[in-house]
Amino acid sequence: MSTKTLANGKTVETYPLTQAQRFMFFVYKQFGNNSPVLNIGSGYYWKDDFRADLLKEALEEAIARCDVMRLRFTLENVNGNMQVMQYLVDDAETKVEEFDFSDMPYEESYEIMKGWTKQLIPMFDCPLNTVRLIRLADGMNGMYLKFHHLAFDGYAAKTFIADVMAIYLSKKCGRAYPKPMKSYYDAMMDEFKYLDSDQRKADRAYWMQFFSNESEPIFNDYLLEGNRLRKARKENPEQRFVSLYEGDHPESRTLMYEVSKEDSDLIMDLCEKKGLSIPCVLMLGLRTALSAFNDNQEDVSFKFMINRRGSLLAKKSYGNRWHFYSLRTIIPPDLTFEQAVAAVEDAQSAVFKHCNFDTLEMYQVKHIAMKAGAITNTGTASYDSMTFSYHAPLDVPVENEEVKASTIGVWYNNDFSAQNMYLTVKHRANDNGFEFIFEYRTCENSAEDLKVLYPKIIESIMLGVKNPQITMGEILEKIKL
Repeated sequence: MSTKTLANGKTVETYPLTQAQRFMFFVYKQFGNNSPVLNIGSGYYWKDDFRADLLKEALEEAIARCDVMRLRFTLENVNGNMQVMQYLVDDAETKVEEFDFSDMPYEESYEIMKGWTKQLIPMFDCPLNTVRLIRLADGMNGMYLKFHHLAFDGYAAKTFIADVMAIYLSKKCGRAYPKPMKSYYDAMMDEFKYLDSDQRKADRAYWMQFFSNESEPIFNDYLLEGNRLRKARKENPEQRFVSLYEGDHPESRTLMYEVSKEDSDLIMDLCEKKGLSIPCVLMLGLRTALSAFNDNQEDVSFKFMINRRGSLLAKKSYGNRWHFYSLRTIIPPDLTFEQAVAAVEDAQSAVFKHCNFDTLEMYQVKHIAMKAGAITNTGTASYDSMTFSYHAPLDVPVENEEVKASTIGVWYNNDFSAQNMYLTVKHRANDNGFEFIFEYRTCENSAEDLKVLYPKIIESIMLGVKNPQITMGEILEKIKL
């Protein structure tokens, strides 16, 4: 930690990046430098007897309550090396602008806001976030938000929206004013304490032992004709990993699929009835489809995102707390769907116990113990073909059920990705149904393959939901290509 003198003459303390921030900045510099991979663009809109003045007040008060809005990054010379540091200023300096798109088609306004999302955010010694009040066609109104990924992850963005809506409804409907948010500074200090803790030493020892004793995984591709492991095995028949990085081409596109409310409810009802984990059911569907794409391979791995927010401080302090870990499951065909969900949950739980360990250091440990796992400037030798994340529904306050039915939450893709393939599953704002969002780098991926993969995921899930005692072998037979 050191100090910095600002332009106004005030001296502030500066701090290193946290572990999650270091990983995000690393992939930005390696795989997306000068592209907007660190931009998160989202919108939240609804139809009611709209009070723009009250929403603007709510946005301004939510900004004032959110100390991450006062977060700044800077470059410092630390022992002869330029290093990114962070500090907090007294004033967020984030002004709420108003834009009226009510006279244009929704699709046109969507493209305008997507364009905003693709504009680079200046990185150093300046405000990082954009907050705008939006009027849309057909009586829809709400907010557009652009956040910097080192300051906000997806969970933090939804938390900000929920706080804005709670303040808005307190003003509009007389509801109780929401309790204060928690301190980002305190959460950051908690992160730093871990670095010198016995727990970190124990986590490193666990992962080193785990990777040293584990058999080598195998890559399972979601590409059909372009299966990369099959190509690699033409030169080395025993190879079990591939290189995913294709030069400086982070350009991406998205495919989004909506699961019907009826099927979404069936999945969630089964999880509640059987005590199953929703994300584990979804991940089982993904790994089953990947198995079907790879000759019914029993050994399937992919990365999954862990949002480390086990405490009230972590949940209410914003910031970025994402870590990425490999989830490997070996599921024989005689396991029932219900047993297979339990196997996925066991694998997830084993990771959860040691999930504070730095993602970058994790790759180093894995590379020491295995043939692949290191990230370099030229490629990522990987056993994981893609990344999965699940966004649990967050309780955003609404005025009434009629307003809720009109609500839409929007993610504006910035058309750049630091990852080869990223599947995000989240819940729709209006009816809680699932949305599957595939973000894929265009340099290496085929949208046509994803149009085959998604139905296989859903088909495998629904077969198990309707008959939890069906075996995985029977599911694979029914979804075979």
